[in-house]
Amino acid sequence: MFLTAFKYYKSRNPPPSFEDVLLIGSDHPNLKPVRLGNIDGQCFAGLLSPSEWKVHELTSRPGLLVVANPFTAEAQRQWMTRSLADYPTPPNTTNQSGVGQLAPDAGGSWWEQLQTIPTPAERRKFAKSLRWATLGYQYDWTNKLYDEARREPFPPELGALVRYVATTLGYDRFSPEAAIVNYYPAGATLAGHTDHSEDDQTAPLFSFSFGQPAVFLIGGTSREEQPDALLLRSGDIVVMTGASRLCYHAVPRVCIDAELPEALGCSAARWAVLEAERQDAVRWGAAAEEYMRHSRININVRQVLRENQQTLQRSG
Repeated sequence: MFLTAFKYYKSRNPPPSFEDVLLIGSDHPNLKPVRLGNIDGQCFAGLLSPSEWKVHELTSRPGLLVVANPFTAEAQRQWMTRSLADYPTPPNTTNQSGVGQLAPDAGGSWWEQLQTIPTPAERRKFAKSLRWATLGYQYDWTNKLYDEARREPFPPELGALVRYVATTLGYDRFSPEAAIVNYYPAGATLAGHTDHSEDDQTAPLFSFSFGQPAVFLIGGTSREEQPDALLLRSGDIVVMTGASRLCYHAVPRVCIDAELPEALGCSAARWAVLEAERQDAVRWGAAAEEYMRHSRININVRQVLRENQQTLQRSG
């Protein structure tokens, strides 16, 4: 059932219907409002006051929390810029690390090299070469393990953001120790999977979306369960807690705004109004604006160690 849904939303010809895709922040019976606890504390720079946050739980997936974009436009610009210019650089690992995908004679990071390419077509091609970067605990993709020997400092500004969001949602003991930044050019997907490599599999996962919208599927603990589909837009936050923490999830489609208004039963004019603040988030430097016009960035943050655990424990 999960794979069937994945293929349906991935399809380009024919394109899928979006009538069953839930819009985060909308008034829908499957989205139960979540009342926050003590929200009288200090606000975090770049975020709306928690009293203005729209937080819901997906009733069919207990523990799956969604927060409709709480970021200011300027804060979205800052997080996208960090994801492009800072996070895909050493000591962090990327899919390009050690495989010779960067031009050896050009010098500089992926982002610096991208900006030296003169033609739009070649820039688009090179831009698609970056697919992920890992922060904090580096991840061994072959063995599906974190590596204690590659425990790098977690970016302090990202750690502060996640701790604030976690505390606001009632998870004040959450410790951000690893993150995977996924880069999705239009047409890219992420296959169905569960996140189970962390020693602590009870701590929530925090997922931040920026750039172009995407369809997010959240299923159950088996691939045989029919998943729910959510539309994630720039600034939206997904938090996988409780029973949803080990559920299958995937991204079968990165959307370009032009395909969404009619599909969601919304006039183009109304959609433009709804998206105004989100779209303003990509109106800055020409290189970044060009990249984000065709791409989505997802920052997925997790706690690796159990509370009071100092290092990874591996047998053998």
